[in-house]
Amino acid sequence: MSDTATQLLVTFQSLPPKEQHELLVTMLRRCGELPDSIVSDDQLVAIADELFQTLDAEESNGNVADAG
Repeated sequence: MSDTATQLLVTFQSLPPKEQHELLVTMLRRCGELPDSIVSDDQLVAIADELFQTLDAEESNGNVADAG
């Protein structure tokens, strides 16, 4: 992972859960606008799986984002 990507991840992790959720939704929507060759279906599934595992872990620890 590049230094820029690592810094983006660190910044993302510092956001409140609600903002993390909003950003992820926006990024996933924009992924649909990218050329097919950039992100494969397998990569997208792996990213989604990692995201859901992270959200489940946060929920288990009592860190639940507001839904509205």
